[in-house]
Amino acid sequence: MQPLSSREIRERFLDYFEKMDHLKISASSIVPQNDPTLLFINSGMAPLKNYFLGKETPPSPRLANYQPCIRTKDIDDVGDRHHLTIFEMLGSWSIGDYYKERACKLAYDLLVHELNFDPKRLYFTVYGGNEDLGIKPDTESIEAWKKCGVPEDHIVVLGEDNFWGPAGDHGPCGPCTEVFYDTGAEYGPEYKPGGHFDDVSRYIEIWNAGVFMELNKKKDATFEPLPLKSVDTGSGLERLAMVMNGCDSVYETDLLEPLMKLSKELLGKNTDVQTERMISDHMRASIMILAEGVMPGNEGQGYIPRRLIRKCVAACISRGVKPNFKNHIQKTIEMLGDFYPQLKSAREAIIYNMEQEINEFVPIVENGLKKIEEELSTNSKSKELFPGHVAFELVTTHGLPLEVIKAELASKNIEFAEIEYNECYEAHRKASRVISRKSSVGADQERIELEFIEVADTKFTGYDSLETDSEILKIYRTEDEVYFATMETPFYGESGGQAGDIGMARTSTGEIQIIDTMKVKNTHVHIAKIISGEIETGEKIELIVDGENRKASMRNHSATHLLHAALHEVIGKHAIQKGSMVTAERLRFDFQNPQAVSAAELAKVEALVNKWIMQNDSRTTKLCSYEEAIDSGAMALFGEKYDSDVRVIAFGKDSVELCGGTHVGRTGDIGLFVITSETSVAKGIRRIEAVTGTAAVRVMQERSALLNAAAKELSTKPSDVPARIKDLRSEMKKKIKEASEKAARNGTTNFTKEVKRDYEGFKMLAATLEADAKAVKELGDNLINKGEVQIVCLLSKDDKGMKSFVWSNSDVKAGDFLKKILEPVSGRGGGRPNFAQGGAPDENAGVQVLEFIEKM
Repeated sequence: MQPLSSREIRERFLDYFEKMDHLKISASSIVPQNDPTLLFINSGMAPLKNYFLGKETPPSPRLANYQPCIRTKDIDDVGDRHHLTIFEMLGSWSIGDYYKERACKLAYDLLVHELNFDPKRLYFTVYGGNEDLGIKPDTESIEAWKKCGVPEDHIVVLGEDNFWGPAGDHGPCGPCTEVFYDTGAEYGPEYKPGGHFDDVSRYIEIWNAGVFMELNKKKDATFEPLPLKSVDTGSGLERLAMVMNGCDSVYETDLLEPLMKLSKELLGKNTDVQTERMISDHMRASIMILAEGVMPGNEGQGYIPRRLIRKCVAACISRGVKPNFKNHIQKTIEMLGDFYPQLKSAREAIIYNMEQEINEFVPIVENGLKKIEEELSTNSKSKELFPGHVAFELVTTHGLPLEVIKAELASKNIEFAEIEYNECYEAHRKASRVISRKSSVGADQERIELEFIEVADTKFTGYDSLETDSEILKIYRTEDEVYFATMETPFYGESGGQAGDIGMARTSTGEIQIIDTMKVKNTHVHIAKIISGEIETGEKIELIVDGENRKASMRNHSATHLLHAALHEVIGKHAIQKGSMVTAERLRFDFQNPQAVSAAELAKVEALVNKWIMQNDSRTTKLCSYEEAIDSGAMALFGEKYDSDVRVIAFGKDSVELCGGTHVGRTGDIGLFVITSETSVAKGIRRIEAVTGTAAVRVMQERSALLNAAAKELSTKPSDVPARIKDLRSEMKKKIKEASEKAARNGTTNFTKEVKRDYEGFKMLAATLEADAKAVKELGDNLINKGEVQIVCLLSKDDKGMKSFVWSNSDVKAGDFLKKILEPVSGRGGGRPNFAQGGAPDENAGVQVLEFIEKM
């Protein structure tokens, strides 16, 4: 067997299947598209699921590619010879074409005759059936392997391990046949027919040579036949490279060895192979996920990179090493960027998100590890069995992940009282009120998609013309509206954040008002109201887009491209788009940023966009491959599904982006760009809303009118309004301060809102008030000293945000209480058991804090 690099293996695999009439297709994003059953793509077949279900028509009945896959269930197994969180799958498919006999022959010929595997070291497993499920043994695959020349003692009949799928809770599935390589006697005993088959150590799976998709697992866990029989194959590139190059583990292959070297350098003297493997794998996986625009978070997809990164950070800190993974990022992009171009274009965002997560987690780990040392030094019994209740407090109070605690204790050979921990967790769970929310698609929406899912793709003519004559292919009527699809249309269907077109349509007998346009796959569905007459399937129809509405949408859409580019220049490359909505009235643009964009930065962004508008750069549109577009520097929305050929929209050199929407011909057509608001959407996600064209002119006129009215009311010039307001605020603050100091001296209060209640068995007072910090502290001291309440929480505000103060004359620690009430408003604080202070960036957060205290 000839040693080959991973690049050569990819090429040999794809070349072979292309010779066998398979169409090479591009890899899909690891973020699933419209598939709620998956967190990440976990197999080569997963992005192609609709082909197997017969919901979409494949570009060819025979396909092949390489696809990155993530298996979150393998995270804790990483560190042995061949388990990985992320791996590359070499795949080939037959969709309603050839079946078992041909699939087995293709696999055997590729391995033995093309890649020169020794057939004596290959073993083939098949499915033995399941009587309870009514699934018969796969005797066809046994006969197919025999026809290839495989001896019977190299064919192993197994159970559920050889029934694959589905890729989620339900979907296509079926029996499979797998190929294993005998790595030698040093890894375990030889397989004897009828005996145990060691598929962990000695015999390594190198190819699932055929998942025979013949069944569909339904939501009720029963099975039904699929409309067509198909074949899904998959070979893990890392395992194949390991075997072909005589490596002891996948970490010695050229796909991971360079990262292993970096991990070893990072850990220094305190290194060990298992930790090196863990960091190498977890970094590679995190980098690939971050490249798709997924941000670390506490739930959903974001939880996976957070968990992976934090395991690596904890491993470094526990060994006294500063966590710095920039070299891992650089090397991963260098190794995989040619195959997955999104890595190159997302470089800055990857680095930014990685550093943000590290900086946020390092203090938590350092504090948590310190707490573990304190427990071990003060309680000798903890060295024998670390208490579960202490671990639970570290997790819930100090934010240290349980797996970090386990890893730290394991490194010290200390056992962990997991049963006690689970008891604490269960008690906490029962005492907590958990609210579960589920989103659902409306029944009408789902019904409409089902009605149009099999209608032919629509030819969109709207880039060049606003009017088209066509033929009605499908009509669906509801009580209020009519939905119809045509062969061609100039109406843009809502997608990519751009709203659907509106307009009119006419047939020989009817007049129709089109109030919106949606897309079902690649079919444009017009949503309409009948003004007069009627429409019928097969009729000729004249379609006319509302030109003014389209122009307004195009202005706003093109402005989002300029805004995206301006944010990159002013804020940084990490400010990648996380969502948008473009209508004729306004634009909304969501992007990644850890804090609010300052007024000065917003002014720079707005000025830069308007500068590009005044440059009046022409728009260029280019059709090219996705890889060519990314290599040329075009921005892509990571996580978005793109075809192999993409449309690149450029305005001069400043804005180059992949986009299928409609745009102005020149930047000058936008007219004017005005930002109307900048707000928070979620942690780390900001939103800018803006207007263009006549709407922007109207906003500027309204602002001017308001400024002139304010100047008149303040008896000053418009240019002096800010200074006059500042003087008035100073006068007001002075009066408030005098009043609050007097109230504090007299023992009276003037709260704007207050809450009185018991907390943990102690009387508590929480209130908001208008006063400076000195007066608030004096008032709080007086209230706690009176002894009528044991916990006092006072909230005030100034120009920098909300200020919070807590006094405690009870078993409740002031610092812990303060941290708890500030969490909902993203605040920070701390202090002594009897007094603590802190704040939050939003000056109006006091109301939220009081509401939270009421519900505690």
